[in-house]
Formats: sequence, C-alpha cells, structure tokens
Amino acid sequence: MSIQTLNDILLAICESGRDRVMLQREVLGWIPISSSELYRNVVGVSRALESWGIRKGDRVAILSENRPEWTTSDFAALALGAVTVPIYSTQTAEQTAFILNDSGARVVAVSTSSQLEKVLTIQSHTLVERILVMDQVETAHAVHMQRLMLQGPTSRDPEFDARSRTVTPSDLATIIYTSGTTGTAKGAMLTHGNM
Repeated sequence: MSIQTLNDILLAICESGRDRVMLQREVLGWIPISSSELYRNVVGVSRALESWGIRKGDRVAILSENRPEWTTSDFAALALGAVTVPIYSTQTAEQTAFILNDSGARVVAVSTSSQLEKVLTIQSHTLVERILVMDQVETAHAVHMQRLMLQGPTSRDPEFDARSRTVTPSDLATIIYTSGTTGTAKGAMLTHGNM
C-alpha cells in the first residue's frame, strides 16, 4: 500500500495485525492497544460522527492532552474526510470559543470533566452541536467516547475502508492554531499531503 494520506497510515497500521500499536497508561502500568482494537475504536467513533451528520470538510475539534482517545478521535474524523482542529488543553474558555467559532467546529472531543465544563460554559456561543468526552464522567451533556469505541466492529468494515480511501492528499486534514500568546490565534490549514 502506498502511503499518501493520514487515512492510509491508519489502514496500514490496522492491517498489520500487531498486538501492540499504542500504549495506554493505567493505574497498574502500561496497557497495550492492538491494531484490531484501534480499528474497532476508530470505526465506532467514526460511525457516531457520521450519524450526527459529519461529512467531508466538516470540522471536528479535539480539546485534550495526549492520550490514545486523541488519536482515535483524529482518525475517526479524518476517515470521513472531516477536518480536525486540535486545541491546546491549556487554552482559556474564551480562546477555545474563538477557535471553535473561527474553524466552524460542529463537534468537539474533550478529555476530562474540567475540559467538558470549559466547553459547556461557551457552547451556546459556538456552532458546537455535540460533545464527546473521553473520561468516564457523570454528564447528560456529552456522549461517552468509550461506549462508542466498544460499539465498533470486531472485523473489517469494507464501507469504512472504502470511504477512508476516497480522501486524497490534496484534501484538508487539519487546522492547527497558534497558541495565541502574542495575539489572536491564527489557523494553519494543512492537507493530508502536507502531513
């Protein structure tokens, strides 16, 4: 397989059949995530995004520290041809609202209860329709990502694979914003080919 897009990277990893493609830190140490688990997780989240009307070119923000669910969110959106918008977890509510509005994000994936609260305080001033939460927090205002990941398939999904392959190197993949410490944050638009 020729690697030309970020989706090609995902499919190559998932076709590898490896027992350990990622590690997740738990209380008792590092737990491996296999290629089949990664695939299940990504497809589960991607199906939810699609059911919410996320299509090629739509923006999906990720407000999280580094963790496996960040990568899962990213690949799930990219597989639909959507554009991911990573947001620094240290951004203030006002800075986060600016990025959500400037990018036009309709969905945001957040890591923790504090990130969820940040988004809930500004949601009415943004275009955000849905929130995914990575941690298991008590809330009626977001969808738990873990549940969606576990609903993914245990075998390959030909429709998911085919749709992922329709994305081209010239398609927009991400909008990465500057930190905004010296002024208003600016978004750099990067294609799959750029990445």
